[in-house]
Amino acid sequence: MAPRFDFDQLILNLSVQDLLDQQLLRSLGFANRGGYERMWLGQAIHSRYQEAALEADPSYRREVRLEYSFHHRGWQIRIQGRLDGLRRDPDGVLVVEEIKSVRRGGQLPPATQEIYERQALLYAWMLTRNAEQTETTEPATEPAASPAPRPMRAELVLIEIGGDAIERLPVSVDFRALEAGVKRRINGLIRAAEGERMAVLARQETAAELEFPYPTPRPGQAEIIAAVETALDHREHLLLEAATGIGKTVSALYPVLRYCLTHSKRLFVLTAKTLQQEMAMTVLEMLNERGTFRSLRLRAKAKMCANDQVICHEEYCPYAKDYYLKLHTTGVTGRLIDEYPSLMPDLIYAAAKREEVCPFEVSLELAERVQATVCDYNYGFDPYVALSGFAADADLSDTILVIDEVHNLVGRGRGYYSPQLSAAAARQAAESISRGGERLHLRLGKLCLGLAKLIEEAVDDALGALFDSDDSGSSYERSAEAQLPQEALWQLRPAFDSAFIDYLEYQRETKSFRPDDPFVTLYFDFLRFINGLLHSDEAFSHCVEAAGEDRRLKVLCRDPSRFLGAVINRCHSVIGLSATLSPPEFYRDLLGFQQGRTASISIPNPFPAENRRVVIDPGVATTYRERPSNYEPIAHKLAQFSDAVPGNCLALFPSYAFLAEVAAQMPATKKRVLLQHRASGDREREEILDHLRSVLLDDVFLLAVAGGVFAEGVDYPGDMLRAVAVVGPCLPGLTLEQKLLREYYEERFDRGFEYAFVVPGMTRVVQAAGRLIRSAEDTGVIALLDKRFLRRPYRDHLPADWLAGNGARELSGIAAEAAREFFAADS
Repeated sequence: MAPRFDFDQLILNLSVQDLLDQQLLRSLGFANRGGYERMWLGQAIHSRYQEAALEADPSYRREVRLEYSFHHRGWQIRIQGRLDGLRRDPDGVLVVEEIKSVRRGGQLPPATQEIYERQALLYAWMLTRNAEQTETTEPATEPAASPAPRPMRAELVLIEIGGDAIERLPVSVDFRALEAGVKRRINGLIRAAEGERMAVLARQETAAELEFPYPTPRPGQAEIIAAVETALDHREHLLLEAATGIGKTVSALYPVLRYCLTHSKRLFVLTAKTLQQEMAMTVLEMLNERGTFRSLRLRAKAKMCANDQVICHEEYCPYAKDYYLKLHTTGVTGRLIDEYPSLMPDLIYAAAKREEVCPFEVSLELAERVQATVCDYNYGFDPYVALSGFAADADLSDTILVIDEVHNLVGRGRGYYSPQLSAAAARQAAESISRGGERLHLRLGKLCLGLAKLIEEAVDDALGALFDSDDSGSSYERSAEAQLPQEALWQLRPAFDSAFIDYLEYQRETKSFRPDDPFVTLYFDFLRFINGLLHSDEAFSHCVEAAGEDRRLKVLCRDPSRFLGAVINRCHSVIGLSATLSPPEFYRDLLGFQQGRTASISIPNPFPAENRRVVIDPGVATTYRERPSNYEPIAHKLAQFSDAVPGNCLALFPSYAFLAEVAAQMPATKKRVLLQHRASGDREREEILDHLRSVLLDDVFLLAVAGGVFAEGVDYPGDMLRAVAVVGPCLPGLTLEQKLLREYYEERFDRGFEYAFVVPGMTRVVQAAGRLIRSAEDTGVIALLDKRFLRRPYRDHLPADWLAGNGARELSGIAAEAAREFFAADS
C-alpha cells in the first residue's frame, strides 16, 4: 500500500516496503513489478517450503502479520507487514525468514540482496520492539533504543527454482543503524507529503467550487446525485438502475469526484467496453476545467506495446532494458503529470516511446499518482491482471469504485475463476516446441503430450460412462459434470515447473524469446487451472468436454461473489450503474455486495412515453426448435419493418449463427444492409458507426448481436438511429454451463430458470432497446419479435414504463404497421 497520511490526527500508516530504499528497489530492474518467476514460481516455491517447514517444526509460523506503532516528531507511526516465516531455534532464539527464489546456479546481485536483508531486519525489529512494549506495557514514543534487544536473528532463505537446493544467509542485526534509517525515511515521507498537501488543498478548493457541467440537471439526475452522496457519506455501496440516456455516468461521477477531491480518496471508473471508457474520460474532462486533478485511462498491454513483439524481458525489449534508470533520468512520468490533466493512452504511448521506456509500465506508474483512473474491469477484479493496489492484502479504504454497466460483472467475474485445460493446446505446444530438435525441446514436447493424454483419457472415460443414458441426444451431449484427475495434475506440477525454468534459461542464453509461445501459454493455463482447483467449493463445478477432436477439462465458477466481494467490500464505497439491475437482490448477492451496507435505487424513466412506440410482434417464434421454420418469416418481417422506418434501423439477434441464418434469407430492402461479424474489430466497428453518422450516404439497416458493441455502451445521438428490433428474448444457449447455473440458482434462490436464462436474456433486450431513446427529444420505435414477450416470466422483465396501461397485451401488433403509424403521426 502507499503511505497513508491523516493530517488531522497526525497518523501515518506505512507498509514495510514503504521503508525500503526506493532507489535500491528500482535497481532490481524491470521484472521487479512481476515477471514469470515472481508471479508464478515464487509463489509456488514459497508455499512448498512453508508447508514442509510446518510439518517438520512445531514452532514454525508462515505469513505472519505484524503491526508496530510508535510516535515520531508528533506523528503516530503505524507500520504493518507480513513476514514469510518465523521459527524458534533450539537455543530459544526467534528467527525471521525472508524467502526468495533464485535462478538455478544464480546469485543475488548486491543491491537485490541488500533490499531483501533490510526487509528481513525490519520484521525482526518490529517483533523485538513489540515484545519490549508488551513488557513495559507503556506506549512507545520514539523507537526504543535498547542496547540489548531480545534474542532475535534474521536470515535470507534462497531456494533454487526448479531444484531442491536451499541456502540460508544470516543477516547481521544492527537495530541502531536500522532505526536511524527508518527515521530518515519517515522524515522524507513527511516532507514529501507536506509538499503534496498544497496540491490536496488546491483540489479541495476545486471540489468546493465544482459545479454540475450542465446548466440544469435532467429529470432523474438530481435523484441520482442525492443517492450517490448519501452512499458516500455513510460509506455504503449503491446499485443504481436508471434508463439509458438519462446521464447516469455524469450524475454519478460528479458527486463521487467532488467527494474524492475533498477527502483525498482515489477514484476508479471500471467498465466492460472501450466506448464506455471514452465516455467516462469525456465526463472527467468536463469536470476538470481548471486542470486541478489528474485522470488517466489505462489501455491493454498488447495495445500499448512499443516493441515489434510483446516480449516483456530486458534482454529482448529495448523499452524494458534499463527501464527504471531511464524512467528516473528522463523524468517522463513527472513531466506528463505536470503538463497534462487528462492522460490518454496515445499521449502516454508517444511520450514513453520517445524516451525508450515501456508505455504500458509508464501507464502503471502514472496510475499510482493520479486522482482518477478509468480502466477495464480486469484491473480491479482479475486475479492475474489486477493492479497491485487491488491485491488481496491491499488497503482499499481510500478507494471509491464506479462500475459502469455493472450487470456485466456477474459473467465476467465467473470467467475470472473458470479456467480450462485443452488437450489440443497441449498437443500444439508439443508439436511447436519439438521443432527445436534439442534434448530440452524433446523433453518438453514429451511433457506436453503427457498432459494431453491425461486430459483425453479423463474426458473420454467420463463421457463414455455417462452418455450411454437417455441424455445422449441433448444439446450439451459432449460435455458433462465429472470428477477431474486432480492428483495426477498435481503430480505433473513439479515437472512443469522445472521444465519451464529450464526453457527460460535456454531462451535467455540463446536469445530465442518469442511472442505467443505455445509452451509458455500452456504452462500459465496449467497453473491457472491448478489454482482454480484450489479455489473450488460448493459454488464450483468440475466438467469435461469433447469438442470435435479436442478434449477439455473445465472448472466452472457458478458464483463469483466471494471473490468480487473481497474487493468491493474493502472499498470506501462502490457505485454500480446500469439500465438493468432487476431484481436487485440477484445482482447484489452474486456480485458480493454486503447486504447491510448496500442500497439499491431505480430511477423512473423521465422521457415522454409519446416519443416512442413499443410493439411486440407475436407472428414469429425463436425457440431453438422453432427457429429453422422461422428464419424466412423473421427476415421478411425485419425487411418490412426496416422499410417502414425513415432513417437508420438496428436489428439485434441472440447469436451470430442466428444472425447469419436470417441474413441469408433477407429480401431486398430500401436500405444498405450491414452485418456485424464475429471477427469484427475496432476498425470495422468505427466504419459501421461512420456509415450510421453519415448524412450523405443512404440509410443503413444494421444486423448485429445483442450484448455486443452495437447493443451496449454506444451512443446513437439525434437521428443517427430511428428504430430497434430485437429478435427473441436473447436467452443464453442451452449449454452445460447454463444447466449448472440453473441448478445452482434453483437451490440458492428457488428461481433457477429465471435467473440462469431469463434475467441475462431480458437484460440484453432492455439494454439493446435503450440505444434508441437517450434524450427527451429522441423518438423512435422498439420492436420485439417473438410471442414469448407476451408471456411470463419474460413480460415481468420488461420495463414498467413500457407496460403502462393494460400490460404487455396492449403492445401486441405487427412491427412494420406500428412503425408506419408512429412515423406518420410524428412527421
